[in-house]
Amino acid sequence: MRDWVRVHRLEYPFPVIYLCHALWGASFAATTPADLIKIQTIIAVVANLIPLVAQNLLNGALDVEADSRTPGKGGIATATLNLGRTKVITVAFAEMAVALGLASLVNVVCFTAVALGVLIELAYNLEPVRLKRRGVLNPIFLGIHFSLLPCIGTYAALRNDFPIVIFGGITLLLIARALWWSVPDLRADEASGDRPLAVRHGARTAWLTACAITAAGLLAIGAGLWWRHGPAWAIGVTLVCSMFLVDKLVVLRGLSDTRLPHEKRLRRVSLSFVLVADVTLVLTPLIAG
Repeated sequence: MRDWVRVHRLEYPFPVIYLCHALWGASFAATTPADLIKIQTIIAVVANLIPLVAQNLLNGALDVEADSRTPGKGGIATATLNLGRTKVITVAFAEMAVALGLASLVNVVCFTAVALGVLIELAYNLEPVRLKRRGVLNPIFLGIHFSLLPCIGTYAALRNDFPIVIFGGITLLLIARALWWSVPDLRADEASGDRPLAVRHGARTAWLTACAITAAGLLAIGAGLWWRHGPAWAIGVTLVCSMFLVDKLVVLRGLSDTRLPHEKRLRRVSLSFVLVADVTLVLTPLIAG
């Protein structure tokens, strides 16, 4: 069981973060908190949540060598080998199939969002596309998979008047996070022949680019919340979500291609700020009304 938890990346704080990604759309669509326990909402949330976790199985099975060389990720490689790569890949595809089946019970929009997420997972990990090694396309598609698609998929379970500005801002935040998260993997990706932005242009350039994208995302979220809930909510939520950016600017001071942040530090410290921001984005529309 421990190995399955590890390959699904269900250690702190990922389970709550993944759930937030699946809940954002439903929370912004809900007119009352009771909307979140409607059967179509629950099915949509589960359908959009499963691919976010299944992606980790596929990625771990195909990146065993790279993970074994990345500080903090060796446990993922070990767990994958303990379970067997074929079994892990089989379970990943089974989970994706379940997600598609559930999404088909909601509506066409929800099914399309989940299907596009699955396609991105396959394109991200598999040849001949393998988006992971294609520079800027890597964080863009991964960010869309973990934000925009589940936002649309769960929002569509209740409404179809999508808050594009807010969802656009959230997507920018997740693109930036995907870019940041690739920096600790720089040396392992380089050795494996993958060419994400950090390998192509260096750790500091990738980090600064992520900071700029985050700032743009925060502005978009603030603008959308201002229009929807007023200036007090917009300013307060934007400040909470900015804590992660402040932390990244602190890390930047000692960052170089030979001095990379450790995966464990990012997970335990940086992602704690992410957790607070993500939960805030779930609760805000429910409380602000």
